Amino acid sequence: MKHYQYQHKFFLSLGCFLAAGLLMLAQIRLEQYQLAREIAPEILRFHVMANSNSQADQRLKLQVKSYLLEQIYTDLEQQKEAWTKEDLTCYLTNNQKSLEEKAEAFIRSQGKDYPVSLTLASCEFPEKYYGDLRLPAGTYQAANVTIGAGRGHNWWCVLYPKICITKDALTTVPESSLQELQQILSQENYQALLSERPVIHIDFRIREILSSLLS
Repeated sequence: MKHYQYQHKFFLSLGCFLAAGLLMLAQIRLEQYQLAREIAPEILRFHVMANSNSQADQRLKLQVKSYLLEQIYTDLEQQKEAWTKEDLTCYLTNNQKSLEEKAEAFIRSQGKDYPVSLTLASCEFPEKYYGDLRLPAGTYQAANVTIGAGRGHNWWCVLYPKICITKDALTTVPESSLQELQQILSQENYQALLSERPVIHIDFRIREILSSLLS
């Protein structure tokens, strides 16, 4: 009987602990989506979907994203020294067909023949870190680029402010991009994006406890 009582208390405690953990995770998720709702109007994401998951198509995806980023930023900087999210979305809308055609021509130069589609739409994004910068999961407006069938793994970044990094070796956000982000967000939200990546250490010692209870 005593043995049964120990087991009952243990599993009851474990259940309460797991329930508390789930509630904590749910609260964190709610806070993430709330932060995303507040910052999303100021941000434009960039989303590139590969034709397939083959090594060649995944490599081509990265080449196309770098090509388009270079094209977009070069065009904008030639038009204006400083530009806003509205300027960027206007540019993408007005140059949609031209950018699609240029991307398709680039793909042909790489030995493939895939169509390219560029659209502006609201999409769900998971939590993503760019160096020390954390963008919470949520719904953001995005420039979506689909290569061919668009059935491969995707790639995403932040098109505005200029947090997309064209050189894959770079893992930190340029200081100029952080300054621009700080200007368009509230100080509270900006600091929330720079919060340290959480590290959780949990040691249940379940095996030891179960062993002692069941022995």
